[in-house]
Amino acid sequence: MLPDKGCHYVLYKAIYETKESKKEDLVFIFWTPECAPLKSKMIYGSSKDAIKKKLTEIKMNYKQTCKEVRDPCTLTEKLGSNAIISLEGKPL
Repeated sequence: MLPDKGCHYVLYKAIYETKESKKEDLVFIFWTPECAPLKSKMIYGSSKDAIKKKLTEIKMNYKQTCKEVRDPCTLTEKLGSNAIISLEGKPL
């Protein structure tokens, strides 16, 4: 659903399961595709920190420049756990 030519902020509630328990974490994704206009990248980049300061419950955040954010394995790596066995109820 992320466009190839526009920058966006994404706040995603990741629901996942490890061998020990179920967890929910907020993930902030700064979406800046390589073909987005430079002005757009600069505007989004300059306001990103102000938004992150207001969202105090975020577990982790990262910058994405390509469609790898669609891959569930990439998200589980970013969540920092090799023990994740399912994401959104789907086994990995």
